[in-house]
Amino acid sequence: MTTALVPLRDGVSGKSRLAAVLDAGSRRRLVRVLARHVVSTLLAADGIERVVVVTADPVFTRETLAGLAVEVLEQPADRPGLNGALEHAREVLAADGTAGGTAADGTAGGSAADGTAAGAAGSRLLVAHADLPALTRQDVTALLAETAPVVIATDRYRSGTNLLLVPFEGGVSSLSAVAKARNPALEGEGGFRFRFGVGSLAAHLDEAAAHGLAATVVDRPGTAVDLDTADDWSQLPDEVRAAVRHEVPELL
Repeated sequence: MTTALVPLRDGVSGKSRLAAVLDAGSRRRLVRVLARHVVSTLLAADGIERVVVVTADPVFTRETLAGLAVEVLEQPADRPGLNGALEHAREVLAADGTAGGTAADGTAGGSAADGTAAGAAGSRLLVAHADLPALTRQDVTALLAETAPVVIATDRYRSGTNLLLVPFEGGVSSLSAVAKARNPALEGEGGFRFRFGVGSLAAHLDEAAAHGLAATVVDRPGTAVDLDTADDWSQLPDEVRAAVRHEVPELL
């Protein structure tokens, strides 16, 4: 079982680095277009059982993802930042198979189809950024097919992390005896921590190594390019740019 977890910012602060070419309304529309694409792709991919979106702006998120079968989980004010949002979501999912949220269409979020909790042994968590315009079902399938416990889809600079696949129980259970033996300083620590931010590829590789988990780095065209800057825009395939420009014609 794999649960996809998508962090989504509010509709005001997102895509601020494109402010030189897009006004606030256009940036808000771009955030919506990208998020719907990523979530729709995850929902259509084989192997993804459920999609949960964690956000500090649930109203904007439900409007953005209306009609899609996702669960929306609100990020509390005392857990700021991307890593804080993801850690909070993982804790909620571990404690409650219903994720404690609501679907984007307003219905209550449900548990897994077989009635098991999201944190059941053997399940995995796929963190996917909400601004990957070239992401395809094939990209998601390729990540899920990797056999390493930790799979990192890097950005085009090979420094960041655009998608991260980890064992679900790795974040909520005690460390293995092997990991503690390799690194005694980890005694008493929790599991694999999210390390998104500058240099997150190296940070996540270090985190995996510290916990005795093998890691694989995946570099695919559909997972490598997010859309934060005008230079990112120029790196996208023509057909992807055409699809985005159809919804946000201000992008040239």
